[in-house]
Amino acid sequence: MTRQAGNTPPADERILQATINGLTQLDPAALTLQRICRAASVTAPTVYYHFGNKDGMIAAAVERLVSEWLQMMDAAVSRDGDLGRTLDQAVGAWEATITSPTRPIAVFAWATLLLAGSSEQCRDALVRARDRTLALVAEALAPHTSEETAAFQASLVVDAVVAAALQFELDKDRVALRARLDGLVRIVGAAAGVQVELPVAASQLRHAPH
Repeated sequence: MTRQAGNTPPADERILQATINGLTQLDPAALTLQRICRAASVTAPTVYYHFGNKDGMIAAAVERLVSEWLQMMDAAVSRDGDLGRTLDQAVGAWEATITSPTRPIAVFAWATLLLAGSSEQCRDALVRARDRTLALVAEALAPHTSEETAAFQASLVVDAVVAAALQFELDKDRVALRARLDGLVRIVGAAAGVQVELPVAASQLRHAPH
């Protein structure tokens, strides 16, 4: 994408960012075309030109948000070392993602419920986002178990992390969140025959800001 003169992002980038900001509010009213256009300083025909329609705009925003989350996860989790190290890094990355202002995991779950019955374009974007997430988790687990087991565990992990993200949206309790994630990785480790000792215990986060 070509950036316009000065520091103003091009129209398609402004539209995507405005839509992502709307998604993070977890409020359908924040995704009306009128509000997105106003936030992005564009007109409706500009949205149609770049994304075809409103569904195309939302689908592109969901994929962008998930892509940024997966890039962060990919960079945070090493493929070297033992399973314990991989899982410890994963816990830190999951916790950072769940508690971040953009909360992409909760947004993905909310968007799935909101958009699953809408256009094929939106459904396809959600399926691609989940498939990419499953592939990344399975890839991280693959060096420590069989390919089939890694794929099965990846599905369990993704579902459990989404559930933890949604619970955090309800209680905003970082201690409980860490305990859930620690429990998850110990289950994954046990399935691989590895006792995982996580260096950061949930009790150490009791004074962390909520």
